[in-house]
Parts: sequence; structure tokens; C-alpha cells
Amino acid sequence: MSNKDSTLWILIALLVAVVLLFGGGMMGFGLGFGMGIGAIIMVLFWGAIIWLVISLINTGTKKPEETPESALTILKKRYAKGEITKEQYLEMEKELTE
Repeated sequence: MSNKDSTLWILIALLVAVVLLFGGGMMGFGLGFGMGIGAIIMVLFWGAIIWLVISLINTGTKKPEETPESALTILKKRYAKGEITKEQYLEMEKELTE
């Protein structure tokens, strides 16, 4: 069984346990303490709303991924900084453009 499947079954088991413990009130099933499944649904609803807002904020604030520089661009920068001579630049440029 995959990790997703086991997580789903655990959540279902927890939901059933919570319903049996807190759901129904005096005339229904369960032990009768707590507000019942309505409170659980309300907590899940507000949790989903908060999660959605946080996800939207995080998506909007992510920096776009930078594209890697090409070898020719790096070579031009090195030549402009004076790290290599004109002869070295021309030789390397010839190798890169072949």
C-alpha cells in the first residue's frame, strides 16, 4: 500500500473515532460529550480556508527561478572583467560556437 493510501485510511479511522466519541448528542450515537460532528466540520472548514490563504500568499511571494547563464555569456563577462585576454576569448568563443 502506498504512503498516500495509508494516510487516507488513517484519516478515515480518526474521523470515525471522533464521530463515535463526540457525535450525536443524547439521542444519537456516541458518548455524548462535545458539540458533535458540526464542530469538527467547522474546524476543518476554517483550517482549509486558512491553508488556502497561506498557500496563495506563498505562491504569490515566490521568486521566479533564474535561468542559468549560457557559457558564452559567462565568457563575455570574464573578458569584460579582464580575467582573460582577447586571444583566449576568441579561442574559447570559437570552441563554443562550433
